[in-house]
Amino acid sequence: MELLSLSFLIFLPLIGAGIIFGPWFPQNEVKIRRFAKGFAGFIFIYSLFFIGLFDPLVKGFQFEETVPWITRVGINYSVAVDGISVIMIVLTTFLVLLAMIASKYSITKRHKLYYSLIFILQTAILGVFVAKDLFLFILFWEIELIPMFFLISIWGTGRKEYSAMKFILYTFGGSIFMVAAILAIVFFNMTQTGAITFDLNKYTYMKDVIYPTTFGILTFIGFFLAFAVKLPVVPFHTWLPDAHVDAPTPVSMLLAGILLKMGGYGLIRMNLQILPEIMEILAPIVVVLGVINIIYAAIVALAQKDLKKLVAYSSVSHMGIVLLGLGAMNISGVSGAVFQMIAHGIISAGLFMIVGMIYLRTHTREISELGGLGQNASKMMYLSMIIALASLGLPLLIGFVAETLTFYGAFISYTENIQIMTVIAAIGVIFTAVYILWMFQRIFFGNIFDKWAHFTDATPHELVILISLVLAIVVFGVNPSGLTNIFVPTVKNVMNLGV
Repeated sequence: MELLSLSFLIFLPLIGAGIIFGPWFPQNEVKIRRFAKGFAGFIFIYSLFFIGLFDPLVKGFQFEETVPWITRVGINYSVAVDGISVIMIVLTTFLVLLAMIASKYSITKRHKLYYSLIFILQTAILGVFVAKDLFLFILFWEIELIPMFFLISIWGTGRKEYSAMKFILYTFGGSIFMVAAILAIVFFNMTQTGAITFDLNKYTYMKDVIYPTTFGILTFIGFFLAFAVKLPVVPFHTWLPDAHVDAPTPVSMLLAGILLKMGGYGLIRMNLQILPEIMEILAPIVVVLGVINIIYAAIVALAQKDLKKLVAYSSVSHMGIVLLGLGAMNISGVSGAVFQMIAHGIISAGLFMIVGMIYLRTHTREISELGGLGQNASKMMYLSMIIALASLGLPLLIGFVAETLTFYGAFISYTENIQIMTVIAAIGVIFTAVYILWMFQRIFFGNIFDKWAHFTDATPHELVILISLVLAIVVFGVNPSGLTNIFVPTVKNVMNLGV
């Protein structure tokens, strides 16, 4: 295996999990946590080499590794990255590192198992983003469910078992449709070419089969249902607020920051790239669903009394922007959707970190019970303000770039109906500003309650996390080309417009 190897990157977290969980590793919380942070940091640094050596102008996949596996049915162990997936793997390693750091205060039991499960989860997520074989994609997609179930059900609070089971049932239920859709296109391709293959290249960049409209629509729906649950799309979103509310802070950071992006990534890789003709037919429906997500979830967020549930519905609303961009079916719209996935991953991780910091000190998430916290926690307040303003799309911050690209792409779309829906969706931005600013004002401003007189500011560990996220928010808000130069050429290839 070469030193710069995707396989090494994928399974490196498993090595970390094995080291921590092994009987040779001491049952010492501090040593376990320090090793986990150090190992996650090494994985993040290693992932940066891929983005540093990635050539955006090369069409198709790079860093390919293929090993024959179940050759009788055309299944290989095959991994590779393009401009979209290479960004996703760096986002994953970055947020996992921050989640490891955030675990210091919120995880108080069974540390060996906890950090091992985080590493296993990381392997599964990385596998989804780099899988170039459809069977391998399914395998990693399903493996991800196992560690997430235990992370919520063991270290969560409230109705943690209920929320973990609801997450499993929704996601696994959606996965059934994805498996059916993959098998359908594989066997249809076999009837046309005489060869059975699960190689993603054969269905994307090297595509030579056109699907009948009815068959394509049914297959598209199968894919869409699976990814709609993960994104999530209304009305398949109800598992998300429960999972977020009951999950520990680091797990909520990973759930919102990375796992939801698997849904958007699947829509791009399967629905848009494999079935572009069907996507063009159904684009208005995708846009309508995106607008519903944006408006409905924003209104529901505005009515929330629980701080964490408000942020959870905010995630649902912002994922609607991804649908809007994909439905635009042009370079600007799809690029905006990808940028929104990155921006939301960073912003949502920050918002859930802030919620966790407040809950750790007050043991409440009821917004009405908080107030004036900024008087005792100025560092926390100012860093939280930047993250909150990025969420509502303030210029020069990463959220503004994502929303501008997406709305511009949707508004210049090829149909008047989509333009009208885009204008309606813009109302959601107003709602977002209202609930974000109202939340921030009620928490950090005003007179502080007597019971929070001893509320403390952010610790060094917490400052590392918040400052890291704020730097990413500002740097890529001011200089978005640092990201767009990497993935936009891939988007152009996906849209069959060349580089």
